[in-house]
Amino acid sequence: MAGSLQELEPDELAALLARKAREDAVALREFAANAEIADTVLGFHAQQAIEKWLKAVLARHAVNFEYTHDLRHLIGLIEDARIDFPFDTPTVVRLTEYAVPLRYDELLDAVSLDRDVAVRLVGEVGGWANDVLDAFSE
Repeated sequence: MAGSLQELEPDELAALLARKAREDAVALREFAANAEIADTVLGFHAQQAIEKWLKAVLARHAVNFEYTHDLRHLIGLIEDARIDFPFDTPTVVRLTEYAVPLRYDELLDAVSLDRDVAVRLVGEVGGWANDVLDAFSE
């Protein structure tokens, strides 16, 4: 494997990002039932999983993207590349508020996270991303 993400081939980068997305999705699923784990932690893993799956799809299609947490921007790149994104964009974009800046800014208060919805959405986006990645490989 190369020394930095920028040096990876598109298929290598896509595989790495998809693997990292699955790790965040597993953390979300495992933590969701534990009331002692804050919504911000769960939202962070949900946001990260979706962000990484979007970037994996973009990488696999050789679409350049910025290393941003902005889900709206990443979805825009997906749509610009004429890749079908079958989800309600505002619902997905709402998870952006759980990205890294929120975790460090005590002044911000995120709206309560519906854990079941977050787990389901992450699973659906992951299934979609895996289907897109698999279809590209065929």
